Amino acid sequence: MSRKSFVLYTEWEDTFDGQPNDIAGELIKAIFDYVRTEEMPQTDNTVVNAMFSIFKPAIDRNIGKYDAAIKQRKEAALKSAESRKHQANDRKRTSTVSVSDSVSVSDTLSLNGESVREGTNKVFDLQSIKEQLLSDEIWKESVCMQSTLGVSFISMLPDQLDKFIAYIVSIGEEQSISNISDAKRRFTYWWQNHGRKEVQDENKQVYTVPN
Repeated sequence: MSRKSFVLYTEWEDTFDGQPNDIAGELIKAIFDYVRTEEMPQTDNTVVNAMFSIFKPAIDRNIGKYDAAIKQRKEAALKSAESRKHQANDRKRTSTVSVSDSVSVSDTLSLNGESVREGTNKVFDLQSIKEQLLSDEIWKESVCMQSTLGVSFISMLPDQLDKFIAYIVSIGEEQSISNISDAKRRFTYWWQNHGRKEVQDENKQVYTVPN
């Protein structure tokens, strides 16, 4: 690994000053070569070899710290780049709207012994619709309150359901009711806009004023 710098301690100055210039010069060159090549200096000078062996542990420690710092910086840079990549992908996924052609729901309607999920276009069984609605006590209580006729509406409900089903068939919208929730919703609408008015008209009494 090529290094652009290394640590040379000022406390080593006295050691260099105590040597002749040729020894000091060869020693500093040996240090530079070792830092650059990581190979032991090749010299026959025993003094240079001895002095280099004194400096080598400190040089190796600093080289190790330098290499560790470089490695740590590279790993941090890779993690940062990976994090930015994931964030970009998350934003892309968030901005993408996934549209499915089929809708899965748990609300099903039993039609002639079959379980049909909401959204299908099978023709519903009229008798099954009526039986399921009449067996739903909570729904019956709710429609009684909405009817404004109170509990008396309970006895009227079977007949009103027959009229409701006949109305749906007459306008050709059997396919619009594919589950029990559809039936409840459509019945409420029918009662508010058609059924209640018919009942009110039937209950009107005609009084004849005698001459």
